[in-house]
Amino acid sequence: MTRLYRGKYLVTGDAAPIEDGALLVRDGIIEALGRATDLLRQFSGVDIVDFDNGLLIPLLVNAHTHLELTDYPQWAEQAGETAEPGSFVDWLLQLIRTKHHLDRKQYALALKNGIDLSLAAGTGAVGDILAHHPAREAYIGTRLGGCLYLETLGRDPAVILRLKGGLDKALVDRRIGQMNVGLSPHSPYTISRDYLHESYQRCQQQGLPCTTHLAESPEEMEFVEQSRGPMAERFYPAIGWETFIPPATGLRPVAYLQQAGGLFPGNLLVHGVQLEDDEIELLAAQKMRLALCPRSNARLKVGTAPVGKLLRAGVKLCLGTDSLASCASLSIWDEMAYAKHCFGDEIDAPTLFTMATRGGAEALGLQVEFGTLKAGIPARFQVLQPKSTVAGKDIFDYFVAPGCQDDIVQIYHQGRPLLSGIA
Repeated sequence: MTRLYRGKYLVTGDAAPIEDGALLVRDGIIEALGRATDLLRQFSGVDIVDFDNGLLIPLLVNAHTHLELTDYPQWAEQAGETAEPGSFVDWLLQLIRTKHHLDRKQYALALKNGIDLSLAAGTGAVGDILAHHPAREAYIGTRLGGCLYLETLGRDPAVILRLKGGLDKALVDRRIGQMNVGLSPHSPYTISRDYLHESYQRCQQQGLPCTTHLAESPEEMEFVEQSRGPMAERFYPAIGWETFIPPATGLRPVAYLQQAGGLFPGNLLVHGVQLEDDEIELLAAQKMRLALCPRSNARLKVGTAPVGKLLRAGVKLCLGTDSLASCASLSIWDEMAYAKHCFGDEIDAPTLFTMATRGGAEALGLQVEFGTLKAGIPARFQVLQPKSTVAGKDIFDYFVAPGCQDDIVQIYHQGRPLLSGIA
């Protein structure tokens, strides 16, 4: 089947918006794109789906999330954990207590709900971290693409040995559904130095996608460098790790990660709220990519990432929603709007849109098929119908305004519509 999809503007993600833009899709693949009048002269007699004042744009990329926690708000309410956390460690302890009451089957159900919510928000690919590895089967048969990072952590050598055996089995399948399977050594404060180093070696030797939480909270900074503070006094005893508090390293998390072999381009870093100038320069020199989650950072009261310094240094950035345990939605549209409010003049609208599309795709190693619209790739795009006319010069400001997701009228995966109504 061949169809031409026309809109007021076509936004490819790697060029200026095309007025009276169109996509020609044949059997689920983009065959051509450009001005509708030009394509109609070249391909006469094709079916036309005319979206009038609609905007045709790529699907978004959520570079960091934990979809297995999508049902967390309900879980927390059922567990009586509804108090607003006063600190990052307060939140961690709430999360642990809430998860303690769960049946393991609930993770797969929550993951399925997260996939559905992501798709409905115009997201085409995710960087999803999964702690309960058996739940990964929820991705079989879904339209969502991306990287599925199997989380690992631990300090007890006996436990680590068991975890490595489980990972060996889980990583036999390097792809599940449309997701590439990789590894997430959780963070410098939850994994031993040796296991962290071994995990990074494995990722590089086997070509596994990798991601790590880094420099998220003041509590993390204090613990990694000095082995003290709320992490040592409250978090470690709560999870039975009080005998595994490591000696003070004298290193901030970035230097600690560097010593463990974690500063390689295939390791997507997440958060980066507490970064200092010399660390930012080091990340840029190592060609690291960083996923920012400003709504989660605000909710957990850990601060604001130094986005202006990161951009000026040349660190490649993308956006993530984190999970519904620390964020109000799984919508990258909402994340863009909050980021513009949060970062203000430190970042402009076109840059945010790039972070939400091409930047996220590149961070996940998916830039061939996601993040931009071009001929020869599967037709993954969404159509927005603004409530009032948007001029070409104002398109990106419109994209980062609150409520943009409400204007989605159709979403396509491999040329197949997701929403009922317009085909």
